[in-house]
Amino acid sequence: MLRRMDTSRRLLIALAGPLVVVPGLLVAHSAPLVFLLYHVLLCLVLPLAFALRARLSPLEHARQLGLVRRGLGTGLAFGLAFAVAPVAAFTLAPSLFPDAASLRAALLGWGLEPAAPAGFLFFLAVFNGPAEELFWRGWVLREPAPAWWARVLLAAMFTSYHVVTIGRLVPQPMAARLMLGAVFAGALLWTWMRARWRSVWPALLAHTGATCGYLFVCARLLDAG
Repeated sequence: MLRRMDTSRRLLIALAGPLVVVPGLLVAHSAPLVFLLYHVLLCLVLPLAFALRARLSPLEHARQLGLVRRGLGTGLAFGLAFAVAPVAAFTLAPSLFPDAASLRAALLGWGLEPAAPAGFLFFLAVFNGPAEELFWRGWVLREPAPAWWARVLLAAMFTSYHVVTIGRLVPQPMAARLMLGAVFAGALLWTWMRARWRSVWPALLAHTGATCGYLFVCARLLDAG
């Protein structure tokens, strides 16, 4: 049944995330290609294709993804806290973040024009967090939820491809390790939220807040540079 999915199939499908993102950035050097293959096709189109094959109605598919009105206040609170955290960290310890030249070089290395990054930053702010959460915490963690060890492994798989982006953007190795640890902790928290409220909204809003906070810092760096 495609309405249900065993743990092994969930893990295999989730593995496609790092297998798309890492070669896309390190081999193809193309963030637009990653956005198409990962954010659009894997995170959004693949779950929809499974839903159509299982003959789910749009409402059933939305419920399967966890798009139910639970945990909205919690998600907004965490989203605000996660948005403030990168800005506060930049204010207190700017050396933990890339300088403008390094950030521009990273964008160029991924096929993005740093001279006019507004569209890219806006796209990430409104699309990255929701797309990833609808896939990782929404569809992959849909009921019946997998065992705890599988949820931890899925959080590690989610974190794995951030090694590429964080390793390129964060200048200090210790800072990069701390940020990777924060991503893993965030994934575990968002996984717990999904199970606690049986809704994807808390994780989606919290993740979006974190993305917006970091992108605000990036925009400040690019403007200053």
